[in-house]
Amino acid sequence: MTTHRFYIKGKPQESASIFLEGEEHHHLSKVARIKSGEHVWVFDDSGNQYKACVEEIGKSRTRLIILETEQKQRPKVRITLAQVLLKTKNMDLVIQKATELGTHSLVPVISDRTIAKIEGKQDKKIERWKRIAIEASKQCGRSTVPEILLPVSLKTFIHKKENAKKLFLSERGGESLREILMYPLTEKIQIPESIILLVGPEGGWTENEEQDIMDSNYDAVSLGSLTLRSETAAIISLAMVSHFWKIENVS
Repeated sequence: MTTHRFYIKGKPQESASIFLEGEEHHHLSKVARIKSGEHVWVFDDSGNQYKACVEEIGKSRTRLIILETEQKQRPKVRITLAQVLLKTKNMDLVIQKATELGTHSLVPVISDRTIAKIEGKQDKKIERWKRIAIEASKQCGRSTVPEILLPVSLKTFIHKKENAKKLFLSERGGESLREILMYPLTEKIQIPESIILLVGPEGGWTENEEQDIMDSNYDAVSLGSLTLRSETAAIISLAMVSHFWKIENVS
């Protein structure tokens, strides 16, 4: 059974040949060194994945034919990670691990203590993050790539009306995230269909920001007594949601 997976933009038409170009073609032909006649998996923007046969490997693109289609599965919980912008290396890590842990969408947020600057580099940053998310999706076996939204100010983001369980990580206290995640399991109540997890910057939230966030119906949550780096806190929180609420079937 093939384990090689490649990404295409858009949903292919029935019985039509599909083509890999650019980095995906390079990966297939030069990195994986796949030959004509071999089988691979391909996934698209809509959450479907396809078993395909490699028909022809050219200089600039690879032609495949679809053998079978697997329809996407609806996730048990849709997670939005709202991460305050971090320095390049740390933000890249969060994007990668959030993808592996089943996050549905990622929102870069700008707060009062944001250190990273994105002015004039926004388009390049988003393109880079999308490529990281694609590679992570291929590696971990996801049939989708998480949506990465445009950076937005904290005030604008928290004032959006969202029908979701809203949590933010706080260094000033809050209910244990583990207890929140265990509650539906022990009390036999329904797990939320969607959750927003808001994670602050390297320097933490200001007092005014925390008050504004709570005034916007976010619950303060804690990961314990240790002060964690922002990227560590984001990854741990996503891993806990994934573990307790079993979101492995992501779309």
